Amino acid sequence: MKPARALLLTAAALALAALVAACSPSASAPAVPAPLPDPATYQPVDAPVSVPDVGEVGRWMITKDLVPATWLGEKVGGRTLREPINVLLIDRAARTPEEATARLLAAMTAAGYGPKGRHSTGYHGEIGGRLYSMLPTGQGEAFSDDPFYVPNNHGRVFGPVPLERGYAFTGAFSLEGIRLLPRPGHPYRSFQVSREDLANELNAKTPFKHAGYVDMGSRLDTPSETTGDHDGRAVLLVAAE
Repeated sequence: MKPARALLLTAAALALAALVAACSPSASAPAVPAPLPDPATYQPVDAPVSVPDVGEVGRWMITKDLVPATWLGEKVGGRTLREPINVLLIDRAARTPEEATARLLAAMTAAGYGPKGRHSTGYHGEIGGRLYSMLPTGQGEAFSDDPFYVPNNHGRVFGPVPLERGYAFTGAFSLEGIRLLPRPGHPYRSFQVSREDLANELNAKTPFKHAGYVDMGSRLDTPSETTGDHDGRAVLLVAAE
């Protein structure tokens, strides 16, 4: 192997190793983590949004510390980036929570968003005054359309929430890039791109069909906080069969 090629491959391997370490869910975790707050004590920072047929839905993805998620502390233009709920799914055909979950997992896989590793976990979604844990449930997994070492659309889904007929889920999806310098990581790229790609793939390949948008009133643009390109809306997808 030529020296230049060997040097290039070595550099690429080192960069990937650094990215793996930076993106590991346990990369920055303390040896003995502090006790987490009880989800039953959660107090929303903003009033929820009333969504027809679903109920009161929280505007933000919630961390294990019971505060709105902020992209693990990443800044956008020096401002804190808050992560919105931008996907709503209703499954009218599911008859039990287990069936609703199985159908959701099957739909995400069919849409090209099967569970993939090296993502942060432990998030919740607020629906009907309580917090629901995230799907997928695998260690370090999120729903994603590509591996973590390339730019990817990814997200988490929360539920299932029982309805008068069927079950509902909420979700938070975004597009992340790749950064090697000055420190490896996944910078924010877009909320809208990921929302629309997921909706289009689900609509084309699964029973979940595009049914419009819900105004969540969740666009932030202040001197200290932003929601990037998020327009304040969640896409609504409904499975009737």
